[in-house]
Amino acid sequence: MKTIAINVGSYFEALKGAHPWRARRGDGSFLTFDFGPKLQRDGHRRGKWHLWVYLANWVLTHNGRELANSDSDHRKIDVAVRRLEQVPFSGVEFDADQLETIFLFDTFRLSVSPADYVDNPDERDEYWLLFLPDERVVTVGPGGVQTGSANE
Repeated sequence: MKTIAINVGSYFEALKGAHPWRARRGDGSFLTFDFGPKLQRDGHRRGKWHLWVYLANWVLTHNGRELANSDSDHRKIDVAVRRLEQVPFSGVEFDADQLETIFLFDTFRLSVSPADYVDNPDERDEYWLLFLPDERVVTVGPGGVQTGSANE
């Protein structure tokens, strides 16, 4: 069962100061970031905390200059996103009205906004997911901010 999450930033407190040990482009322009100790789950290695930018538009900037966005060439995305492994995660800004999130990594900003390429989005579509050590997941999508079991 899912419940409404109140303060998005509170779920990221434990990550402040941590460097992602794997910052990668997944399929298409999906992004994944692993933090904390390495775990083996379902045949996959991931961090104790796992952030997945999923059905979203995103822009990665450094000191105000755009490095890559969700429509960039895959090579450009790969190079730009891996730079985040060298800097600590420093926080998150969330606009609940627009469902936009900015993930802060020192002087880098990863701005994530609702996908404009999904026809008729519903509560099953997620812009990003944060898998937590306690088997819960925080999601932001057309249905707003929600928490639930990662096993649902």
